[in-house]
Amino acid sequence: MKRPQMWNKKTKFHIILISFGYIFYYLSHLNYKLKKKYRSTIPIISIGSPLIGGGGKTPTEIAIINFLISQGKSVCSLSKGYSGSIKEPTLVKKKHRSSDVGDESILLSNISDTFVSHNRTIGLKYINDNFKYDFIVMDDGYRDVSIENKINILVIDSNVSDINHYQFPAGDYIGKLETSLNFADFILIVDPDKLSNQIKNSILSTNKIIIQASTHIKNKYSEISDRIAFTGIGLPNKFYQSLIDRNYNLLDKLTFKNHHRFTEKEIEHLINIGKSHEKYTLITTEKDFVRIDDENDPAHKLRKMIDVQTIEIKLNNLDSILDIIK
Repeated sequence: MKRPQMWNKKTKFHIILISFGYIFYYLSHLNYKLKKKYRSTIPIISIGSPLIGGGGKTPTEIAIINFLISQGKSVCSLSKGYSGSIKEPTLVKKKHRSSDVGDESILLSNISDTFVSHNRTIGLKYINDNFKYDFIVMDDGYRDVSIENKINILVIDSNVSDINHYQFPAGDYIGKLETSLNFADFILIVDPDKLSNQIKNSILSTNKIIIQASTHIKNKYSEISDRIAFTGIGLPNKFYQSLIDRNYNLLDKLTFKNHHRFTEKEIEHLINIGKSHEKYTLITTEKDFVRIDDENDPAHKLRKMIDVQTIEIKLNNLDSILDIIK
């Protein structure tokens, strides 16, 4: 979904949506409580966010997986494969595209075995019954209380701005922030020096173990100044602002809905834009880039002319993280 413009300002309609938000969250939580319990033999690390989208889960999951691998652990990831056509438990392979398994799964498969399953519990059972790993890392299921033997890590990305603090469907939050914090075993704060005092105080009041991390952003190909940015992610302004903060001149911004699968017509439009500017003027995110493939860009025309912004999350206080894998 594309972030609604009405979330940017408070209206009378918000009062109705806020009421729906409480009902939505209550029914969602009740559904998890009524589900049959499942205890995974393999320990699970579940990465969560208080936000509907754009909360930094994927780069954090990649950082956690890389850290576990560096400690000699065998790791796989499990995702619902959002927007992908494959629903049954499947190990992601090179033949798969984002239209099959979703964009996050393609990114994760570059560093570890990655499975998709529309039904989370069935996916966990499939992995437990057929494979041997030290850990399963999930970017979903943070609030699913029916899953046992699970460590919850909540990501608080301090680089997120321009959001409201109402619950969905009135705003960006999945339930109350305090509720999300209470679900956490660990709270991972990205760039804590940028964190607002309000959120900082909420976190400190929980007495949870805090992991600190920092963001490292770079471009894959070029440092030219003028840029045309295009993206279909949860919080597109977060991407645009990161370019501005790095002193790039944004000539234009093209925004698509979250997890958008680019059509051939849209690809052709972007190619025409790219042709009228210097190579690598067009820039996008890693998630968007994996949604451009041989299916919608068969001649690699667009992929040869666009730059990609990469984000790496570096975990700072590793002593706290080592407690996870003991």
